[in-house]
Amino acid sequence: MRKIALSFLVVLGLFACSSDALSVKKATSLINDFVGQHPVYESTSMHLGERKLRFKKDSEEIEALKELESHGLLALQTNEVRKRFMSKDSIWNVRVSLTALASDYVLDQRKNKAEVKTYLYKVQEQSEVALKLNSKNKATAKVKLIKRPTPFAVIAKDKNPHAEFMTKDFTLKFDKEIGWYVHK
Repeated sequence: MRKIALSFLVVLGLFACSSDALSVKKATSLINDFVGQHPVYESTSMHLGERKLRFKKDSEEIEALKELESHGLLALQTNEVRKRFMSKDSIWNVRVSLTALASDYVLDQRKNKAEVKTYLYKVQEQSEVALKLNSKNKATAKVKLIKRPTPFAVIAKDKNPHAEFMTKDFTLKFDKEIGWYVHK
């Protein structure tokens, strides 16, 4: 009778330990939830307020600002347009301000500067997660993230122009009370 009870406890213990096991599917789900709550992104700084731009020299920046204005993310108020003395270029004195639609992309805002998201990264669907168990309570998962440009991508230089994705390592840890989780 004792052997049966002992073997029953061993089998019960195996099932309990297997719930602590980390599978690729479970790791993928945890990482998807984590990226949903803590987005992965690239950002750039943007000058706000009074700006003096030259039509020829700053033509790319002017086009980008006008494109953002057409999307309703910026408000451009022209103060003055004047020709520079002894030059073929003209100066556009403009006031740049963010609209309420831009709030989804703004990370930090100061008086004359704003930090805006330029590219967002999402976990690639139908991709395998490379899972490496470092120990019983710690694992590393390598995931492919797809790059999606935001409207503010036009004002920034692409930090990784040769790829539409990036790979990122996430550390997963196990806690007896909450189970597996993605460690920041």
